[in-house]
Amino acid sequence: MKYKKLKLIFSLLCMIMLGTGVNPVHAASVSKIKWSNVSSKKTLYRGNSKKFTVKITPSSASKAKLVWSSSNKSVASVSSYGTVKPKKNGTTYITCKVKSKPSKKVTCKVKVKTQYAKSVTVPSSKISLQKGKTVTVKGTVSPSYTYNKGLKYTTSNSKIATVSSSGKVTGKGYGTATIKLTTKDGSKKTKSYKVQVVKRIYSTSTKFIAHRGLSAYAPENTIKAYELAGAAGFWGAETDVRRTSDGHFILLHDETFKRTCGVDKKPENMTLEEVKKLKIKSGNGYSKYKNYASATTVPTLEEYLNTCKKYNMVPVIEIKMEYTNDGTQTYDQMQEMVKGDMQKLHDTTKSIMGTSQYKYIAYDLETLIQLNGVVKAEKLPNVTMEHVVSYTSTGYISFYKNRDIGLDCKYNNLSTSLLKQFKSSGVATNVWTIDDAADVWTYINAGVNNITTNTKFW
Repeated sequence: MKYKKLKLIFSLLCMIMLGTGVNPVHAASVSKIKWSNVSSKKTLYRGNSKKFTVKITPSSASKAKLVWSSSNKSVASVSSYGTVKPKKNGTTYITCKVKSKPSKKVTCKVKVKTQYAKSVTVPSSKISLQKGKTVTVKGTVSPSYTYNKGLKYTTSNSKIATVSSSGKVTGKGYGTATIKLTTKDGSKKTKSYKVQVVKRIYSTSTKFIAHRGLSAYAPENTIKAYELAGAAGFWGAETDVRRTSDGHFILLHDETFKRTCGVDKKPENMTLEEVKKLKIKSGNGYSKYKNYASATTVPTLEEYLNTCKKYNMVPVIEIKMEYTNDGTQTYDQMQEMVKGDMQKLHDTTKSIMGTSQYKYIAYDLETLIQLNGVVKAEKLPNVTMEHVVSYTSTGYISFYKNRDIGLDCKYNNLSTSLLKQFKSSGVATNVWTIDDAADVWTYINAGVNNITTNTKFW
């Protein structure tokens, strides 16, 4: 009888303990509790919460019920899951204990501070903007745990450019204004940048050439990039041509497909069939067009030319091959090209473009000279040549003029005064690659024939 009473009492106690959410097994088994991601002291900054975690020993008791508390909730509060939220400067103690075994606990002394801004940064010290257009330039406050990251935006001249409270700048008139960013937390940290407002640019403002297609919007040297350029109204479209092992011409800027397709192979070591099996895996707009064959397949010269013809764009064909008689190449990044390759390249282009205008460009001057001889022999007034260079000088003027070759120079290495000398001597000039509106107008006003760009300005 006595045994039955004891058994009944024990059963009732277990039911009471279970009813209150206490697990007798876990409570009895907890031997140790310690902080796992903080120590006995921690500094937190207002506006930056942190989740505190603990480690229970043994691991079999890790699900024991925990109770969290803060000695001063006005300084920092703590949630039932251990997330500490700093509220005001001061000190509090964050405690975590096992509910069923209060002696098993840990305490962290938390000091709450307010972090003020130390600096402000902007993406650029100067931007260009067309009149009537807008651009948003956001400032970044450091350090990242600054309590108040708010910024006040002001302009030095609202007649030239206005700026909203969110950093949106609108071009109002021609000239330069200074946009100033000031921290709102009282630290008085500032940063400024200049915005130059220029006239509106249209597709007809000059003869714009899309660099490897509209490559700021779709993967370079793809049919999709050329379709976008054509739809945008570009005058011309530039590409890079190399040759496969079986004599076909394809579009590729680099020596290998590693950057664009992730395959470290040269086209001269692959057949056209092998090249067509590759998939382009990178480039601007890839995520948008990754399911489009026109954006992920390496095009042939013929596909590129037909796209240019469809959109009435002038093909600008950069020859990534070097003419040679003995097989010795000057430029390692170029392919060897014999006279038969050159003739085939030209015949392919001529067969599609007919009497429509097209242009050949190349770094290797001898290649241009040889190709120019082919074109002149056929008396084709619709075909032009340009020598691609990073730097130039007046010494080339007579050389180009005597051979009817134009200049295609890196824009920031060709001063407007030097450009005008080439122009006045009758040498056609193109500059590459301009993506800034103010620079576009500089060279338009200097009388440049063509501007190659990655983007569109209209």
